[in-house]
Amino acid sequence: MFLRKSNSTLLQHLRSMTLLASAALVLSACQPAPVAQSPAAAYDPYTINVSPNDQREYRAITLDNGIRMVLVHDPEAEKSGAALAVYAGSMQNPDTQLGLAHYLEHMLFLGTEKYPDPDEYGEFMAQNGGMHNAYTADDHTNYMLEVNNDALPEALDRFADFFKAPMFYPEYAEKEVNAVDSEWSMRRASDGYILFALNNILMNPEHPIARFRIGNNETLSDKEGSKLHDEMLAFYERYYSANLMTASVVSNRSLDELEALARDAFADIPNRNVDAPVIDVPVATAEQLQKKIYYRPQMEMRSVGIDFTMTNNLEDYRYQPNRIVAHLLNSEMPGTPAALFRELGWMESMGAGASPNAYGNAGRFQIQVSLTEAGMAHRDTIIGVVLNYLQQLRDEGISEAYYEEVATVLNNEFTFLRRTNAFNYATSLAADLLYFPYSDVIDNNYRLDGYSPERINRVLSQLTTDNLRVWYVSPQEETDQEMYFFDGRYRVEDITAQDYANWQQAAAQYTVNLPSVNTLFPEDLSMSSEPVTAKPVEIHSEPGVSVYLKRSDRFAEPRADVFVQLHQSWQEKSLRDQVAVQVLMDTFNLSQQALAREASIAGTGFRLSASNGLQLTLTGFNDQQGQLASRVLASFADFAPSENAVAQSADRLRRSVLNQRLQFPMQQMFPAFNQIMRLPSADYQEQLAVLQEVTLADVMAARDSLLTGNLMRVFVFGNYDNADAIALVNDVKQHVGLDPNATYVRSPVVKPTTDLRVTWQDNLTLEDTAVLDVWLSPQEGYAERVRAWVLAEMMHNRFFTELRTEDQLGYAVGANRINLEDYSGIGFYIQSPVRGTSGLVARFDEFRAAYAERMANLSDEQFEQVRNSVLTDLLQPPQTLSQEAGRFRSDWAIERYDFDSVEKMAAELRALTKADVQNFYQRVIVDGEAARVLIQLRGTRFAEEDFATFDGVEVIESMSAWSASQLQQ
Repeated sequence: MFLRKSNSTLLQHLRSMTLLASAALVLSACQPAPVAQSPAAAYDPYTINVSPNDQREYRAITLDNGIRMVLVHDPEAEKSGAALAVYAGSMQNPDTQLGLAHYLEHMLFLGTEKYPDPDEYGEFMAQNGGMHNAYTADDHTNYMLEVNNDALPEALDRFADFFKAPMFYPEYAEKEVNAVDSEWSMRRASDGYILFALNNILMNPEHPIARFRIGNNETLSDKEGSKLHDEMLAFYERYYSANLMTASVVSNRSLDELEALARDAFADIPNRNVDAPVIDVPVATAEQLQKKIYYRPQMEMRSVGIDFTMTNNLEDYRYQPNRIVAHLLNSEMPGTPAALFRELGWMESMGAGASPNAYGNAGRFQIQVSLTEAGMAHRDTIIGVVLNYLQQLRDEGISEAYYEEVATVLNNEFTFLRRTNAFNYATSLAADLLYFPYSDVIDNNYRLDGYSPERINRVLSQLTTDNLRVWYVSPQEETDQEMYFFDGRYRVEDITAQDYANWQQAAAQYTVNLPSVNTLFPEDLSMSSEPVTAKPVEIHSEPGVSVYLKRSDRFAEPRADVFVQLHQSWQEKSLRDQVAVQVLMDTFNLSQQALAREASIAGTGFRLSASNGLQLTLTGFNDQQGQLASRVLASFADFAPSENAVAQSADRLRRSVLNQRLQFPMQQMFPAFNQIMRLPSADYQEQLAVLQEVTLADVMAARDSLLTGNLMRVFVFGNYDNADAIALVNDVKQHVGLDPNATYVRSPVVKPTTDLRVTWQDNLTLEDTAVLDVWLSPQEGYAERVRAWVLAEMMHNRFFTELRTEDQLGYAVGANRINLEDYSGIGFYIQSPVRGTSGLVARFDEFRAAYAERMANLSDEQFEQVRNSVLTDLLQPPQTLSQEAGRFRSDWAIERYDFDSVEKMAAELRALTKADVQNFYQRVIVDGEAARVLIQLRGTRFAEEDFATFDGVEVIESMSAWSASQLQQ
């Protein structure tokens, strides 16, 4: 499978946080300036600090050309990963070619002197169970791959050649500019990307962060005095030097083997001894600070943001001052600002965090409050309370007790550090090596070497009005300016003395306090001494109750995943009943945010949801899970929301329904498919109408219904003794009513018969068009599933190459396997800024017709490579306890109590022949002996073009009517 993420896609993970009101702030990874040698690590610069439970072996090396590398021997890795990061990104773009770093990232993959065929790398990866990817961040670019273990030497040879002798074919220039343009087009109407860009363009215009970074057809072009191709070559020569690179390799091979492979592949990458890029202008002057910024979002969202510019303090990462301050701001303990805002009904969520290197030579500290409708009228009070709280922290100081609390959190997380797969691990190691010494490349986010009040106070001293910008985000904001490259409208005003006075006056009547001590930290981190069974075992059964337990085969850690299902069949529930349940769960979970935050900080999580009855999920450290389950269900049994809370929830859910229709077309396709095939479903207009009618009485009736007549099914995975698991279940039983005669009924799906030919057609308010074309085999079983899986692996790269690389029809393109309960098939998808639905479906048909010849000429070697790659994927050991639990839970959820789905699929894969896959393609695709579900989302750019049609197709006019008709069959 070929994946490509780029500039805007990963910036939210690697950079500062966007001001999305739909979620709390997401903290970005720490990224200090490059470190040649840290004084703290000088005593042993090549020794890496590793989690005590990490059994992998590590080696740090510096190649003769200056590339710093980390090698990881993981004997359990079924696939190998590698990555190479370059300390140059979008902030290094020349003014004449904005987006050049991103464009170069695209062009780099198109052939090298040793491997000149532009498609060769992708084909090699597809044939060897691999994928490759890249992203361009503001200050670095990262390239990565994953491949079958036996193909690692050849993969590294191809990969490293991109950094030695790329071809940079001029004839591909226009196509790759179009690809960059498609990425920009996908994101130009997304609030998250708009706010991210708006924040930056409002900084010092002399600072490189203030420029457009993604690139498009306008910015990436030949201009007087600036030829795109020449500028790209100059950028490559300037920055793609070994002394600005770091790399990593993760594999099952020994460290000696990995070092030999790494030196062979990377040691001759040219070292031009270039200087690292330096930014020497301030990110903000007095002209950019003390501003109020008003933004009218595309989606319906409401938030207020309190945003401070700060110095880059990543050299203090071993003392985590930013995290400690954020810890005090994020708390929802009684008396804190967040607790006050929630009690008053003003806030939906609150989050705080720092991105210390958000602007390269400076950082950003954000506090964001997502507001209820009532909260909109109290924004001045919220700002005043938060500013007063920050002053209180400065006056009182942050005591060592809070340092110890954060230290406990970080120590527990690092001691039982969760694994990631080779692809993601290699990616993060290469990126972190740009900024951290070898010693701290793994533990930099978990270090807390001592209590340092002076560093904490240094952060607090910058969270003042001198460095302040305030963000107002809502559909009601008045705006007077349009962004040039994004569909955003905004207004900027100075913060005046009167504003400060208003904030202080509004907050004067409210007193807040620092949080109390967290009570949910695990106290017992010992491991169960009971034997590990090969498969989950039913440890308790009585009428209306069933409990399965399995301890982990792989992870000796004091964590567990617990799933409590209080099952009721909802097939007969009216839409009003279903919506009442949604309102109930929304209001309840909002009321539990303080507990959820406390639990999360302590390393334990819970989620209470409702679908065919209540479902309680517990994750993390198991020591306090029983107490947590009892607290949550006791609170639910006594829960009685106010009329106002119900009204706020209905409004929140209304916005969610409407905002779904404003997401990327790609993000709307698969939900539409699920609405058609998974029952029941309803038109969004009908959902909105019912939301207006739901009353408090409906919600209370929903609560009472959920607490009676249940079938309790429990699946416990992890560090539990049998007695402890049964004790937890007995606690749960105290809060719910059981029905000893209840039976388990799975939610219905539409069976994919050969005569099922349907299409859903919808007009979007966005410009791009999207199509999802799903072909589902009517045959059930594992044999059909593995045929679809192998075929999808074969087709994906070719489909991507033709429609994305060659035809330039869109950036998001793919052919993936689709599973619907026991049925399987292939789904072809695209989001396109250049063609309407009819043209895209016609191109899909053309591809499928031509691919029949490829299938007929499929060699035995090609088939074996792909089949073995799929088998490797299937049998790859889980990287986390939750992944391991998921393999068994999927069988438990559908009552396959032999827990042998993986083994059966592996057996089918081993028995699979080339003829089986060829016959599957002929039967399902060519002969059309499959159900076909076509999702067509027409963008405004193609509003005058007809939707696609085909023989025998039924146009679904209403999801509600369709669902009702299928439930009656």
